[in-house]
Amino acid sequence: MAAEEAGQLSVLAELLHPYAGSDAEAIARRLIRHFGSLRTIWSASVEALDRALVKADEKHVAVGAAIVAARHLAEAAAREALVGEAVDTRAPEFRHYLVRRLGLRREECVMILYFTGEGLFIAEDFYSGGQRGEAAIPLRRTVRRAFDLDARRLVLAHNHPSGSALPSETDIAATAHLRSVVEALEIGLDDHCIVAGNVVASMRAMGFI
Repeated sequence: MAAEEAGQLSVLAELLHPYAGSDAEAIARRLIRHFGSLRTIWSASVEALDRALVKADEKHVAVGAAIVAARHLAEAAAREALVGEAVDTRAPEFRHYLVRRLGLRREECVMILYFTGEGLFIAEDFYSGGQRGEAAIPLRRTVRRAFDLDARRLVLAHNHPSGSALPSETDIAATAHLRSVVEALEIGLDDHCIVAGNVVASMRAMGFI
């Protein structure tokens, strides 16, 4: 298997060893065969990881949780790069962050990023489509969070698992609705970014905002 030849098996087995012990290599091999690559394993939900380990016992259940916990740690570390300086949604660093968070997700997910009036990052909310596959924009929660955080600017981002970064009619309508609501409350919508694999498309750059 190419993934095993590339050393991916040993890397994954090393990560899993504290949780799976002598079964770590067998579990790593099963996950690679199921998902096809480390990148896809890394982006999988804990539920998807558990389903891949059909004969799950306590040891195997801990494996999925461990992978997701490692991902959350890496995401938190990457998010630190947004703190302290004004964020430009056109900057390669910001787009790389969105790709890292959304690019490999198999289900549609939505991120809301909150900023001060000067463009300083405050917080983000992440919503997964789960079993339904699609994640809606949580308008009421977004407005409440913006007021709680005293955010003055928002960036919306979501992924297209289909691989196309072009906005759908639903995307365009939902963006217009969100913009009309938040701007009436003196909160700006800076952009809506669509992530498809390694591609990030800006709806502002396309003229939809």
